[in-house]
Amino acid sequence: MTDDIPTTTMFFFGTLMDPDILAIILGRSPQKAECEAAFLRGRRRVHVAGRPYPMLVEHAGGRVEGVLVHGLGDRDRARLAYYEGWEYVTEPVTVRTLSGKTVATEMFTCSSGILPDTHDWRLDVWQRKHKPAAVTAATETMTRFARVSA
Repeated sequence: MTDDIPTTTMFFFGTLMDPDILAIILGRSPQKAECEAAFLRGRRRVHVAGRPYPMLVEHAGGRVEGVLVHGLGDRDRARLAYYEGWEYVTEPVTVRTLSGKTVATEMFTCSSGILPDTHDWRLDVWQRKHKPAAVTAATETMTRFARVSA
């Protein structure tokens, strides 16, 4: 399999919903046709304790909106895993698109031992308060990835 062959979809519910952050991490901007609004039931999006980024917790009746990105290849997945680091692992999930289609996919979810905050996390608040620092940090992280993966 080569880097150019799209292999999978992933559901993003946090900072990777931001197009600028996603482009930095992937090293490319996904086409509009590759991105689709979707949601996950039975969870709630909260802050990771003491951090500006989110995690999901079980929540009966909950609904988390996010973005489903199609056409990710092995290179994309390697870049995403490097960015997410030890705090996140992939988990299979089933999401529903706004058009009503059910999709079996994967998402990054917190590793065991990561504690949640009680406050809901919102993308628009994160973008206003934390995005500039996150862009810098993501750029630095992916520069390190380019060195270690070369």
